[in-house]
Amino acid sequence: MVVCWLVGLVAWFVCNAAGTGVVVRAAPPEQLAAFEGVVLWYGSASLVCTLVAAASAALAHRAPRCDRVGRDAAAALGAPVASVAVNSVLVAAEPSPAWGVFLAPAALSLVGAVAGWLLVRALRSRPEERRGAAVPTSRRR
Repeated sequence: MVVCWLVGLVAWFVCNAAGTGVVVRAAPPEQLAAFEGVVLWYGSASLVCTLVAAASAALAHRAPRCDRVGRDAAAALGAPVASVAVNSVLVAAEPSPAWGVFLAPAALSLVGAVAGWLLVRALRSRPEERRGAAVPTSRRR
């Protein structure tokens, strides 16, 4: 599980660095001055970065442990949720935190993390298909 968290953290750091670079270079300053622009630019970057981090961590979580939903969720969502928690602490440590500007991208981050985990879960084959057992035709896709 620690390997999954490390994979998720590395993916999150790399994607966040690239996403911040895109926002800094492509976003017009007048859009970043408005709440909608912050949600659009930083929120979309946060959503994509946590989606990639959770999907990477979920892919690193191999069978047979990935068959248990709780363990799989903890392995895939650990790094993205920890990043949101650390960002929350950093925002709270500021003298006058801008919670309105922070909460929308944070919520989109959590949505992206759950979406990345569910995407990988949906793309994985079922346990009975991995073991080579016969699967009823009604369960095949």
